[in-house]
Amino acid sequence: MKLDYGTQLSPVPITLSIGTLRKPTLKEISQITFERFSFYEYFLKLSPETYYIKIKEDIDGKAYWDSLRKEEQNQITIYNVIEEDEKIRNIYIEIFNFFFVETVIYKEGFFILLKENIPNSQEIKKEQVRGAIAKENFSQVINLIQQICCIYNEEESLDDMKFKNNLARKLMEKMINAKKEQETNKSDLNLTIPNIISSLANKHPSLNYVNIWDLTIFQLLDAFNRTRTISMYDIDSTRVSVWGDEKKTFDVSLWYKNNYDKR
Repeated sequence: MKLDYGTQLSPVPITLSIGTLRKPTLKEISQITFERFSFYEYFLKLSPETYYIKIKEDIDGKAYWDSLRKEEQNQITIYNVIEEDEKIRNIYIEIFNFFFVETVIYKEGFFILLKENIPNSQEIKKEQVRGAIAKENFSQVINLIQQICCIYNEEESLDDMKFKNNLARKLMEKMINAKKEQETNKSDLNLTIPNIISSLANKHPSLNYVNIWDLTIFQLLDAFNRTRTISMYDIDSTRVSVWGDEKKTFDVSLWYKNNYDKR
């Protein structure tokens, strides 16, 4: 399920059959710290291979993973990991409680979304349950949260994506490269969320250090990319007004191009 541009721009929570997904604001993210939010991002992208090679501690995870046949590796899912590893399971409980309006607990192999918080000792009644995350819908829920957080799949080839123009492609390429660099401890300090907040607050005509914290992650990056596009448009328009546009390369509509929708 791909969220459309309007849904992403809107601050309104997303109502699902199992519960309601919030779109955290920068203020809410700063309250848990940006470092903790990056920790959430890491686990929202976690693969079984990464888990066994980089996280699994009680066995030689890499040796175990490498000993499996390709077919066996493909059969292992993150939900299998969650069922077996309580530490990992608790991390996902924390993540789901940050993004869902409902209270999320784990019981008998399911993440249960409750309409209200109840003591652990209290028996859960059917009318208190809003929905559940199970093995069958886990990946869809994770994908929706990834979209809300603007988390891109680094393994997806740029050649497989469709772009309206070269600018959109370059912006996506920069974001993907920045994500890759962060994972290898070579982070692009220019594209961290705090630096984007600072840059946009000082460049944007109306956003500032007071009101920018009400934006969601998607709204922040959308405003950042729009501002960059408009800056390039202003440079080109100034050049054309002075030197002319004999080769007809100036795109008058550049400042309002839709760079989100790929269809």
